[in-house]
Amino acid sequence: MFLGIDLEKSVVHNAAKPKYREPMGALKTDSRVTLRLSVHDIWFESVNLTLLIGNSSFDHAMKFTDGVWTATFCVPDFPCVVWYYFSLRSGDTHLYYGRNFGCAPCLGKIYWEKPPAFQLTVYDKEFTVPAWMHKSVMYQIFPDRFAAGDPENKRRGEKYHTSMGRRVLLHDKWDELPLYKPLPGKEDYEPCDYFGGDIRGIINNLGYLKELGVNLIYLNPVFEAASNHRYNTADYAKVDPFLGTNEDLKELFHKAGKMEMRVLLDGVFSHTGADSVYFNKYERYKEKGAYQGEDSPYFNWYVFSEFPDEYKSWWGFKSLPEVNEFDPGWIHTVIEGKDSVMKKWLRAGAAGFRLDVADELPDKTIEHMREAARSVSKDKVLLGEVWEDATTKQSYGKNRTYALGRALDSVMNYPLRNELVDFLSGRKNAFAFKDFLVGQSLNYPAPMYFSLMNLLSTHDIERIHTALAAGIKTTDLTREQQAHFIVLPDQKERADRLQKLAAAVQFSLPGIPSIYYGDEVAMDGLKDPFNRETFRAGDEKMRLFYRKIAGLRKESDVLKTGAYSYFAVSGDVIGILRFVADGRDMFDVSCENGVYLTVVNRSAHAAHFAYDFMEQKECVDAQKMQALKTMELTRADCRVSGKAYAISKGIVSGEIPAQGVAVIQFN
Repeated sequence: MFLGIDLEKSVVHNAAKPKYREPMGALKTDSRVTLRLSVHDIWFESVNLTLLIGNSSFDHAMKFTDGVWTATFCVPDFPCVVWYYFSLRSGDTHLYYGRNFGCAPCLGKIYWEKPPAFQLTVYDKEFTVPAWMHKSVMYQIFPDRFAAGDPENKRRGEKYHTSMGRRVLLHDKWDELPLYKPLPGKEDYEPCDYFGGDIRGIINNLGYLKELGVNLIYLNPVFEAASNHRYNTADYAKVDPFLGTNEDLKELFHKAGKMEMRVLLDGVFSHTGADSVYFNKYERYKEKGAYQGEDSPYFNWYVFSEFPDEYKSWWGFKSLPEVNEFDPGWIHTVIEGKDSVMKKWLRAGAAGFRLDVADELPDKTIEHMREAARSVSKDKVLLGEVWEDATTKQSYGKNRTYALGRALDSVMNYPLRNELVDFLSGRKNAFAFKDFLVGQSLNYPAPMYFSLMNLLSTHDIERIHTALAAGIKTTDLTREQQAHFIVLPDQKERADRLQKLAAAVQFSLPGIPSIYYGDEVAMDGLKDPFNRETFRAGDEKMRLFYRKIAGLRKESDVLKTGAYSYFAVSGDVIGILRFVADGRDMFDVSCENGVYLTVVNRSAHAAHFAYDFMEQKECVDAQKMQALKTMELTRADCRVSGKAYAISKGIVSGEIPAQGVAVIQFN
């Protein structure tokens, strides 16, 4: 009966356009939403909207008017993810319309059986994120490798840790390669080498960071631990002697604050070190730890299957015993007590915590952590280490709710980094990257979307410059191969160009652009420990580029909290539109009008583009779209190159250089 009819064109739903879903994006609990299915050149007797919530399904009969089937309903009064698809009947024929996995997550297609569903995120209506997060530029520091400020710390650290019976290797030269294999005579590699970077070094470089445009510093762990990475915490109450003192950390909070900068600490709470005051496996601390038996105040922090040597540990690593997050003693000491670990450091001046391995912490635990942080100040935040889409993340057989407004304020945006590298390396085209950007914007609650940690490198992945230089995935290289990996001159030139494109995208998107120390001077490095080499002078042109784009973001709230839309000109050219046209930003806060268009060309050849401001944009609601159409855009200048672009009757056009970028500001 459908002979000669193109069902893909005759039946349409696009969740990124208000014509089909209003309002678009994630919704607050108890809000109402209207979904529409456009149908032409074909007749259906009935169309039902099917909602999937947990293990339950609900059907809504849709009403037909002028070629459009419509249903309006109220979303649940609790945070969750609602999935939906459409059921279409014509006589004895039963069709379905659901998400098309072959393209954007907002688009669908016809199926002959129950289809993949569209996602509709529902988040707590009370969810807000401190406004300062939306306007931050982050700089991530691995403390031992950024800057040495007090040489005595290196000696004090060595003396203390060796007195505790720990292995310590001091580097004589700042530019040496980190230890990456077992020491002579040892079977296993240990991260026991130190260069002498410390908190004083960070304090001494606050001016450098300020000039770069940074206003949020994220520190990898600083508390005492038996390693240079310190993810095996030994004492939450004490800054590691290699890094300085508690007073040094408080001074960093204070001096950063005076320069309008904040400091985020790494909270490693799902496990501790076996060599710690809490577990005390090697009896290096005077106080009894859990390993000494039930007399220890920390005994119930851990789960023993056979005391003392069989216990639950993080991913089976005996050096990292897992904590029992439901133990009242642990909850009191770490989260809820008047002088808990979290409250102690938040009161001292920390802006919040990045929660290491957030998936290992129960949702309720993270909710309690958020309550504790907010009890100190409404401006304190929690940022979670999550490697996937946090709104649909599953771990340990459960759907996680930490991104739905009651727990985390933000997460690390690893998916963005992966998609961006795939695009710039030629593994995916601009259309696929655009689809990804649209999907993220639809799935995340707006307060979190504008606070995502948009990273290009971290201490856990290869540096962006190296990833783009190699042009291939390097995850399978051995440590020995990584140690001898060399970026050749022609690879460096290519990576220099492509990293600027990556940074331009990063600073043009909603969210928090995050610079991993040294990326601004094009440092290289594969995975741990080569991505943790010491900071050293590098590419000055790259640093000036970062300074310029960070300056653009600083000078205009449009690039921080303005409306957004994404587009692809060709397989090689991606674009990002940011604007405020009605005097209000995306949080309904007064904001000066402005329009920016970032266009990135990954190709080795110059590319022409044309962009029509009069066409309906994805991710832009009708009111803001109308305001954009009424703006008189008369001048278009690239803030990177100074080049002027032609604009006529709402259409801007021009050429983007090979592997080049334009950040166009309109007046």
